[in-house]
Amino acid sequence: MSTPPPPPGGNDENPYTSQPGPGSEPAGQGSPGYGSGAYGSSEPAPPASGYEAAPGYYGGQMPSDAENNLGVIALVTGIISLVACAPLGIVAVIYGRKAQAATAAGRANNGTLGTVGFWLGAVALALMVLGIIFVVVLLVFGLSVGGVNA
Repeated sequence: MSTPPPPPGGNDENPYTSQPGPGSEPAGQGSPGYGSGAYGSSEPAPPASGYEAAPGYYGGQMPSDAENNLGVIALVTGIISLVACAPLGIVAVIYGRKAQAATAAGRANNGTLGTVGFWLGAVALALMVLGIIFVVVLLVFGLSVGGVNA
């Protein structure tokens, strides 16, 4: 194969810089680590912008959205359980543990959301239990002090 023809005007230099471009060097005298950039060369030509390409993903499999949703579900149900519906804390605790397990296994990358959701659900459940104990104590104390007239 042959090399491409020179650009019109006969000037091999890059018009935007004073440096010669990557294809302006004589054949066989390319920059170190790169080929001459000719069409038939087996070595890759240097990147056009001067920056190297980003490396590929070298870990295991990419985290899926389904596994990342566990942390979001735990956080949302934890907040709702703390503010409005304490029994929903059970769901927050379960999904929080699932999110933490998925993060530990490398299938998710938002374990913090699962941890926060877990603890919000646990606090909501603890406050619910304290509230139930408080109501039971008030009922028992109220019945024993006030007496029941029959």
